Amino acid sequence: MTGRAPDGGPTYLLGRAATPGAAETRRFLARNGVPFQWVDLDDDPLARLLGGDGALAGHRLPCVLFADGSVLEGPERFMRTRFVRGTGDGAATEVSAADQRAHVETARFTTELAARVGLPTRPEHELYDVAILGAGPAGLTAALYAASEGLRTLVVEALAPGGQAGTSARIENYPGFPNGISGAELAESTYAQARRLGAEVLVGVELVTAGTGGDRTLAMELTSGAAIRARAGVAANGAHYRRLEAPGVDRLIGAGVHYGSSPREAELCRGQDVVVVGGANSAGQAALHLADVARRVTIVCRSTSLDEGMSRYLVERIESHPSVAVRARSEVVEARGERQLESVLLRDGETGEETEVGADALFVFIGAQPMTSGVAGWLERDEDGFLVAGPDLARNGNGRWPLDREPLLLESSQPGLFVAGDIRHGSIKRVASAVGEGAMATALVHRYLSGEG
Repeated sequence: MTGRAPDGGPTYLLGRAATPGAAETRRFLARNGVPFQWVDLDDDPLARLLGGDGALAGHRLPCVLFADGSVLEGPERFMRTRFVRGTGDGAATEVSAADQRAHVETARFTTELAARVGLPTRPEHELYDVAILGAGPAGLTAALYAASEGLRTLVVEALAPGGQAGTSARIENYPGFPNGISGAELAESTYAQARRLGAEVLVGVELVTAGTGGDRTLAMELTSGAAIRARAGVAANGAHYRRLEAPGVDRLIGAGVHYGSSPREAELCRGQDVVVVGGANSAGQAALHLADVARRVTIVCRSTSLDEGMSRYLVERIESHPSVAVRARSEVVEARGERQLESVLLRDGETGEETEVGADALFVFIGAQPMTSGVAGWLERDEDGFLVAGPDLARNGNGRWPLDREPLLLESSQPGLFVAGDIRHGSIKRVASAVGEGAMATALVHRYLSGEG
């Protein structure tokens, strides 16, 4: 999908490489096809000519300058909502009241930016047959089936169509693509298909509140200020990157440290030394893609070998690639550099020996957790925060299911609200399974709306 600058003029994003929110805002604009110019106040010659921060006195960074001369400044505290702080034991952590406020302010900044660059942020109707949260593989599949079958369908997406799968350099085990397909290609084609079939998709928009209305509908308030109701819903907003807890990492996000890997970021690593943290398929795919342009790629994982968490076809390609090295039983304990990442400190898990490795970029793939703290007390979650649905509700045994009938297969503890994809307890965490669950969710929505459920 492609946004536009107001009046067709240029859009400038101003900040510093390590300004909180700068990297996320750049990624948001890039993933949605919005033409913009990044102005680094430290390195851009034009910024130095204009006196650095002088012309921006009083404006919070990052800020966006539009063709009409207006400025959109960043929130008072940029909350990285795409990251979830890890606890070391995998347990979900609740978000404090201060973090919740920062989350909403950040989300509203993103929504305002989306509206200003021409992305759809306001719904066309007040009542929908089904509202779908998330435009990843599960959400877009649910949307295209629902719209094609005549349901008035709304999709609410916080970042960009495709979800985390949309950032994958190459998905090689998706059926029907013998040579693989990039996440961006898959996302773009599925998004276009859902739109052609009649689904309405909002981008850069999140929920502020959600609950049940007096007429058995789901009631939702959006960061665009709109309020909608839906006769049924599908939660498919996935899980988000777990943050790497090591000194220097947060400070250098956007200045060499990245969560996930987009083609744009990979291209910036041409001829550089790159470290990839993680031992699952996403890390392996990113490492191989980066190895096509980087001088050297080092994979750092805590497991004794990549075989413990990565598909064998990826392991074989990594083992045979001359530019990729693997540091097993190791972890990153510090990211070093002043304005830009320069090196990482690695610790051997067996000997405890620490080694400093030169690194121009660090890409983190250490798992994900769901951002579901906002529904605590309403929807049933497991100990890690994933939404419990269908037969698992009975196994959980807390009696939160309110009806005499049994819940449908993907139905959450709120009747009529279904769960699909990575956010669901027990999900497979594969693109193909997410697509299947999205299609299944739409079939269950039909069953619920017909009164069979």
